[in-house]
Amino acid sequence: MFERVGHAEKMLFTRELSVLLKSGVSLRESMVSLERQSKFFSMKRILRQVILDIENGQTLAHAFGRYPRVFNPLYINLLYIGEQSGNLVINLEYLSDQLNRSYVLQKKVQGILLYPCIVLLSAGLLGSFISVFILPKLIRLFDSFEVALPLSTRVLLWFSVFMRDFGKETFVGAFSVLVSFRFLMLLSRVRLLWHRVLLSIPLLGSFLKNVSLSMMFRDLGVMLQSGLPISKAVEIEAGIMKNLAYARMLREWHEMLLQGKSIAEGTRGKYALLMPETVVKMIAAGERSGRLDETFLYLGDFLDAEVDRTAKNFTVLLEPTLLFVIGGTVAFLALAILSPIYSLTGSIHR
Repeated sequence: MFERVGHAEKMLFTRELSVLLKSGVSLRESMVSLERQSKFFSMKRILRQVILDIENGQTLAHAFGRYPRVFNPLYINLLYIGEQSGNLVINLEYLSDQLNRSYVLQKKVQGILLYPCIVLLSAGLLGSFISVFILPKLIRLFDSFEVALPLSTRVLLWFSVFMRDFGKETFVGAFSVLVSFRFLMLLSRVRLLWHRVLLSIPLLGSFLKNVSLSMMFRDLGVMLQSGLPISKAVEIEAGIMKNLAYARMLREWHEMLLQGKSIAEGTRGKYALLMPETVVKMIAAGERSGRLDETFLYLGDFLDAEVDRTAKNFTVLLEPTLLFVIGGTVAFLALAILSPIYSLTGSIHR
């Protein structure tokens, strides 16, 4: 199956299905209604097939399980447990809330990373345009009048000459590096190493840890509250965790749980890079009290608030920093171009 359904589409479908079922509409009628009103071709195709499967006596979890690229194991298992326990509406509400939180978190991360990239790329393109297309014409004029060039102009001129002589090779090389990096990321060992490197970067690493942990703990809390055993919940989360460093940790948790050990027992001191000591202590307290589901949900909310706080602080610091970078770039370009022009007009008047 090659269907692609966006995060927002899946979130909207899950919320609307839970509302319809809670209002007393039958499962089949709810699915037919959602299929008719869906504006997304891939989603309509999936829902048509799911409706046929339901009419043939299949469970909702089994019908959606045919589309693993769209509905991950967490989604399918919560549907299955909801159908078996009679709490399908509650589990759909859980899933809707999880998808919404995940979507908001994803947008926060994208917003933090995208804004500076666009600004820096724009500044680089402006400098390249002036260096390649404008400055060479001015240099010929300056040379004819034997104007001494300031350092800023010589630096810009060097960049202009470099781009003229090696521009194609530079772009081909950069493109090759990006393509090679993408291929290397297909190797799980390389991807694991890369994820560990990202987590060890000051400030950025702390932010990425909180992002991964908030999503992980919330997923685990929801699965435990739905009735899944802790070992099964950890196994499912290990399969859907995108950061391979945390996925490996979860797989080791699963092995420890099968051996009868506690999570805190096998985590303390072993995953200092991935898990703060205070978090490990809270997990230990949750295991002792038998309220691990509540502990996980609390940790998810707490770390999500930390992500939000970090994102706001980063934005506050980012804006003046980027203004300084843009201002510095514009000032450098203006100095590089206007200084020799000023010297030229002075020599003409003399």
